[in-house]
Amino acid sequence: QFDSQWNGRVVTELVDPRATKDLYKGLNFPASDIPKQARELYKINKVRMLYDRDHETARLVCRTVQDLEKPLDLTYSYLRAMSPIHIKYLANMAVRSSMSISINAFDELWGLISCHAYGSKGTRVSFPIRKMCRLVGETASRNIERLSYASRLHARKLINTVPTSKNPSGYIIASSEDLLKLFDADFGMLSIRDETKVLGHVEETQEALAMLEYLRMRKLTSVTATQDLKEEFPDLRYPPGFHHIAGLLVVPLSSGGNDFIVFFRRGQLREVKWAGNPYEKFVKEGTEGYLEPRKSF
Repeated sequence: QFDSQWNGRVVTELVDPRATKDLYKGLNFPASDIPKQARELYKINKVRMLYDRDHETARLVCRTVQDLEKPLDLTYSYLRAMSPIHIKYLANMAVRSSMSISINAFDELWGLISCHAYGSKGTRVSFPIRKMCRLVGETASRNIERLSYASRLHARKLINTVPTSKNPSGYIIASSEDLLKLFDADFGMLSIRDETKVLGHVEETQEALAMLEYLRMRKLTSVTATQDLKEEFPDLRYPPGFHHIAGLLVVPLSSGGNDFIVFFRRGQLREVKWAGNPYEKFVKEGTEGYLEPRKSF
């Protein structure tokens, strides 16, 4: 599954221990492993397969010399050759054959089902099996969209009527716990006509109040979310500094931005396990600037 920065994380796997001892579940792959151009192709070609990484790529034969003048677009070709860098990448993983099935949700590449085969010979996949794999990918894509829609529908159930100038917060009928769970927030604050209601348990009272006063001064008129307070609000001044609050979501409840609800998240230290060094780069000897795929896995 891809994150917002296009780094990939292995969320589940099924491994034959007789074929390989490598396990990747829970590991992260840097975005550079699957560049943007490759991701765009995965959105178009739902199933891509490499029979044998050691087989030579077949040459294209043109009918006439004039055909050479116009480059052939192989975007939609199932037999499109893979990049030599990607083939070397698979070799570094000891993968002989590979097949990738795209999972697209809301017209974006959500993730991939990656199938690897090992051994001394390539593995062929019949057309009916490829057809079934495409169906599996499309089914997974639709289920992800369905679950997302179900979450949105639940969110709409927390809304009763359109807010008015007389009752800007009256349409919020959810409990504090429901709202915090909906936005995956640690705590929040509801500011209506300079009156404040606290949502959840607040341990960092001074930081929260300082942020609340700043938002009242800014009077934001559009939904604003950030994971970096300093970057989003460079004019924010709080001498003690924000040591607990790391991110927030502001939802205006009135046209002028005077009334709003804000959700806070505390900072968390997170250990990311990479499937190799994400900063590793190799320059092939005897060349100028020719990058080779990383060898660490």
